[in-house]
Amino acid sequence: MSLQKAIGVVVELARKRVIGNYAIAGAVAALNYIEPTMTEDVDFLISLDGFEKHSSGLLLLGPIEMALAEMGYSERTDLGYKIEGWPVQFLPVGSALDEDALESAVTLNVSGPGEPPVEARCLTAEHVVATALKVGRLKDLARIQAFLDQKAVDLGRLKKILERHSLMAEWKRFCAKAAIDDPL
Repeated sequence: MSLQKAIGVVVELARKRVIGNYAIAGAVAALNYIEPTMTEDVDFLISLDGFEKHSSGLLLLGPIEMALAEMGYSERTDLGYKIEGWPVQFLPVGSALDEDALESAVTLNVSGPGEPPVEARCLTAEHVVATALKVGRLKDLARIQAFLDQKAVDLGRLKKILERHSLMAEWKRFCAKAAIDDPL
Protein backbone atom coordinates (compact mmCIF):
# COMPACT_ATOMS: atom_id res chain seq x y z
CA MET A 1 0.00 0.00 0.00
CA SER A 2 1.43 3.32 -1.02
CA LEU A 3 -0.20 6.49 0.15
CA GLN A 4 2.00 8.53 -2.18
CA LYS A 5 0.92 6.44 -5.19
CA ALA A 6 -2.75 6.78 -4.22
CA ILE A 7 -2.32 10.56 -4.03
CA GLY A 8 -0.47 10.47 -7.35
CA VAL A 9 -3.49 8.83 -9.01
CA VAL A 10 -5.73 11.69 -7.83
CA VAL A 11 -3.15 14.23 -9.01
CA GLU A 12 -3.31 12.49 -12.41
CA LEU A 13 -7.12 12.81 -12.42
CA ALA A 14 -6.69 16.55 -11.93
CA ARG A 15 -4.01 16.73 -14.63
CA LYS A 16 -6.42 14.99 -17.03
CA ARG A 17 -9.15 17.44 -15.94
CA VAL A 18 -11.42 14.64 -14.73
CA ILE A 19 -11.61 16.60 -11.49
CA GLY A 20 -11.11 20.31 -11.07
CA ASN A 21 -9.69 21.90 -8.00
CA TYR A 22 -8.84 19.41 -5.24
CA ALA A 23 -6.98 19.19 -1.94
CA ILE A 24 -6.00 16.44 0.46
CA ALA A 25 -8.22 16.79 3.53
CA GLY A 26 -8.83 15.08 6.87
CA ALA A 27 -6.26 13.00 8.74
CA VAL A 28 -3.89 12.72 5.79
CA ALA A 29 -3.83 16.52 5.42
CA ALA A 30 -3.12 16.75 9.15
CA LEU A 31 -0.10 14.43 8.69
CA ASN A 32 1.65 17.28 6.92
CA TYR A 33 1.52 19.41 10.06
CA ILE A 34 1.28 17.20 13.18
CA GLU A 35 2.44 13.81 14.42
CA PRO A 36 0.75 10.89 12.63
CA THR A 37 -2.51 9.40 13.82
CA MET A 38 -4.36 6.34 12.57
CA THR A 39 -6.54 6.68 9.52
CA GLU A 40 -8.31 4.18 7.31
CA ASP A 41 -8.73 6.30 4.20
CA VAL A 42 -7.65 9.36 2.25
CA ASP A 43 -10.12 12.22 1.84
CA PHE A 44 -9.99 14.64 -1.06
CA LEU A 45 -12.08 17.78 -1.07
CA ILE A 46 -12.95 18.48 -4.70
CA SER A 47 -14.77 21.17 -6.61
CA LEU A 48 -18.19 20.29 -7.97
CA ASP A 49 -16.99 20.11 -11.57
CA GLY A 50 -15.72 16.56 -10.89
CA PHE A 51 -19.25 15.35 -10.27
CA GLU A 52 -22.08 14.42 -12.60
CA LYS A 53 -24.93 16.78 -11.68
CA HIS A 54 -28.62 15.91 -11.98
CA SER A 55 -31.55 18.33 -12.06
CA SER A 56 -32.66 16.90 -8.70
CA GLY A 57 -29.45 18.22 -7.16
CA LEU A 58 -27.96 14.73 -6.82
CA LEU A 59 -24.21 14.54 -7.43
CA LEU A 60 -22.72 11.34 -8.85
CA LEU A 61 -19.10 10.34 -9.27
CA GLY A 62 -19.66 8.94 -12.79
CA PRO A 63 -16.81 10.75 -14.57
CA ILE A 64 -14.37 10.01 -11.74
CA GLU A 65 -15.47 6.39 -11.50
CA MET A 66 -15.03 5.88 -15.27
CA ALA A 67 -11.57 7.48 -15.27
CA LEU A 68 -10.48 5.38 -12.29
CA ALA A 69 -11.72 2.19 -14.00
CA GLU A 70 -9.72 3.12 -17.12
CA MET A 71 -6.66 3.45 -14.88
CA GLY A 72 -7.31 0.00 -13.38
CA TYR A 73 -9.04 1.06 -10.16
CA SER A 74 -12.57 -0.32 -10.09
CA GLU A 75 -12.79 -1.78 -6.58
CA ARG A 76 -14.96 0.03 -4.07
CA THR A 77 -15.18 -0.40 -0.33
CA ASP A 78 -17.55 1.07 2.22
CA LEU A 79 -14.89 3.78 2.76
CA GLY A 80 -14.29 4.74 -0.88
CA TYR A 81 -12.56 3.76 -4.10
CA LYS A 82 -9.62 1.41 -3.56
CA ILE A 83 -6.53 3.08 -5.07
CA GLU A 84 -3.11 1.56 -4.45
CA GLY A 85 -4.50 -0.22 -1.39
CA TRP A 86 -6.05 2.91 0.13
CA PRO A 87 -9.76 3.70 0.27
CA VAL A 88 -10.12 7.16 -1.28
CA GLN A 89 -13.12 9.41 -0.70
CA PHE A 90 -14.02 12.31 -2.99
CA LEU A 91 -15.87 14.91 -0.92
CA PRO A 92 -17.74 17.66 -2.77
CA VAL A 93 -17.39 21.26 -1.70
CA GLY A 94 -20.50 21.75 0.41
CA SER A 95 -20.06 25.03 2.27
CA ALA A 96 -18.37 28.41 2.18
CA LEU A 97 -15.71 26.99 4.52
CA ASP A 98 -15.01 24.18 2.01
CA GLU A 99 -14.75 26.71 -0.83
CA ASP A 100 -12.38 28.85 1.22
CA ALA A 101 -10.31 25.80 2.18
CA LEU A 102 -10.03 24.61 -1.41
CA GLU A 103 -9.11 28.08 -2.67
CA SER A 104 -6.43 28.46 0.04
CA ALA A 105 -4.90 24.98 -0.36
CA VAL A 106 -1.12 24.78 -0.66
CA THR A 107 1.01 22.61 -2.92
CA LEU A 108 3.26 20.15 -1.09
CA ASN A 109 5.70 17.46 -2.12
CA VAL A 110 4.13 14.24 -0.81
CA SER A 111 6.70 11.76 -2.14
CA GLY A 112 8.64 9.58 0.22
CA PRO A 113 12.40 9.09 0.33
CA GLY A 114 13.75 7.65 -2.91
CA GLU A 115 10.42 8.07 -4.73
CA PRO A 116 9.80 10.30 -7.73
CA PRO A 117 8.49 13.72 -6.71
CA VAL A 118 4.72 14.04 -6.40
CA GLU A 119 3.26 17.46 -5.76
CA ALA A 120 -0.31 17.63 -4.51
CA ARG A 121 -2.64 20.27 -3.14
CA CYS A 122 -3.37 20.04 0.59
CA LEU A 123 -5.55 22.01 2.98
CA THR A 124 -3.70 24.51 5.15
CA ALA A 125 -3.28 23.68 8.83
CA GLU A 126 -5.76 26.42 9.71
CA HIS A 127 -8.42 25.00 7.39
CA VAL A 128 -7.85 21.47 8.70
CA VAL A 129 -8.51 22.80 12.21
CA ALA A 130 -11.54 24.89 11.17
CA THR A 131 -13.07 21.93 9.33
CA ALA A 132 -12.41 19.62 12.29
CA LEU A 133 -14.13 22.16 14.55
CA LYS A 134 -17.14 22.36 12.24
CA VAL A 135 -17.46 18.55 11.97
CA GLY A 136 -16.97 18.22 15.73
CA ARG A 137 -16.51 14.45 16.13
CA LEU A 138 -14.40 13.33 19.09
CA LYS A 139 -11.48 12.43 16.79
CA ASP A 140 -11.74 15.88 15.18
CA LEU A 141 -11.59 17.62 18.56
CA ALA A 142 -8.54 15.49 19.46
CA ARG A 143 -6.94 16.56 16.17
CA ILE A 144 -7.51 20.23 17.06
CA GLN A 145 -5.87 19.65 20.43
CA ALA A 146 -2.87 18.04 18.70
CA PHE A 147 -2.48 21.07 16.42
CA LEU A 148 -2.53 23.35 19.46
CA ASP A 149 -0.19 21.19 21.54
CA GLN A 150 2.31 20.94 18.69
CA LYS A 151 1.99 24.66 17.83
CA ALA A 152 1.26 23.63 14.24
CA VAL A 153 -1.34 26.26 13.46
CA ASP A 154 -1.09 30.02 12.97
CA LEU A 155 -3.57 31.27 15.57
CA GLY A 156 -4.04 34.66 13.89
CA ARG A 157 -4.98 33.05 10.55
CA LEU A 158 -7.16 30.49 12.32
CA LYS A 159 -9.07 33.23 14.14
CA LYS A 160 -9.76 35.06 10.87
CA ILE A 161 -11.09 31.87 9.28
CA LEU A 162 -13.27 31.06 12.28
CA GLU A 163 -14.68 34.61 12.31
CA ARG A 164 -15.26 34.61 8.55
CA HIS A 165 -17.24 31.35 8.78
CA SER A 166 -19.11 32.11 12.03
CA LEU A 167 -17.36 29.38 14.02
CA MET A 168 -16.28 31.39 17.07
CA ALA A 169 -19.11 30.02 19.24
CA GLU A 170 -18.01 26.45 18.38
CA TRP A 171 -14.43 27.45 19.19
CA LYS A 172 -15.47 28.72 22.63
CA ARG A 173 -17.33 25.43 23.25
CA PHE A 174 -14.24 23.47 22.18
CA CYS A 175 -12.04 25.45 24.60
CA ALA A 176 -14.51 24.82 27.43
CA LYS A 177 -14.70 21.07 26.66
CA ALA A 178 -10.91 20.85 26.41
CA ALA A 179 -10.55 22.86 29.63
CA ILE A 180 -8.07 25.27 28.02
CA ASP A 181 -7.76 29.02 28.02
CA ASP A 182 -8.77 30.39 24.63
CA PRO A 183 -5.46 30.85 22.77
CA LEU A 184 -7.08 33.11 20.18
